[in-house]
Amino acid sequence: MANHTYSTLKRAIAKYVSSKLNMKKALLLLFWLLNLTVCQGQSDYVILKDQSTIFDLITTYKILPPSSTTTELSDAELNLVKKSSQDYIKDFNKVISEGFRKRGEKKKYARMHQIMNLSNYKIQYVPYLNEKGEKEIWINGFCNDFDEDWRRKIIHVFDGGNCYFTIRLNLTTGERLGIGTNGYA
Repeated sequence: MANHTYSTLKRAIAKYVSSKLNMKKALLLLFWLLNLTVCQGQSDYVILKDQSTIFDLITTYKILPPSSTTTELSDAELNLVKKSSQDYIKDFNKVISEGFRKRGEKKKYARMHQIMNLSNYKIQYVPYLNEKGEKEIWINGFCNDFDEDWRRKIIHVFDGGNCYFTIRLNLTTGERLGIGTNGYA
């Protein structure tokens, strides 16, 4: 597929350059095509389900309830999580936009607090059981992993705006437990 995309890109550029368009337009076309190719991909993700991750989220970060325990996440549950989180993000972004609009603030400021297209993030999924034995999930999305081993270690930062977001869902009840982006310093 990469060779097909590359050859399509190469032909498009050659066509525009050969038709004597100026270099600026050819470069803009190249940028647009590369952006389209990159942004169509799924976000990179990992499922963290080890006890040390749960322990860190309870003790160090104070994110999960103390009685949380590890659990598995099936493919069907992962697909449900992806769909539910997309719906939650859509609703969250709409509420953010409406709030900024009602206050008479510019749209660009609202976008700074909205969750972007998920292809812009790396995502950590952490499934766990709550005190009632219900399956919940904590979702951590981020643009910058600071060269940390994000596939094994929770990425947790203060500030950073919408480059960082978290979501909590109860998979047993379908309840939305929380969503938000980080603030700005």
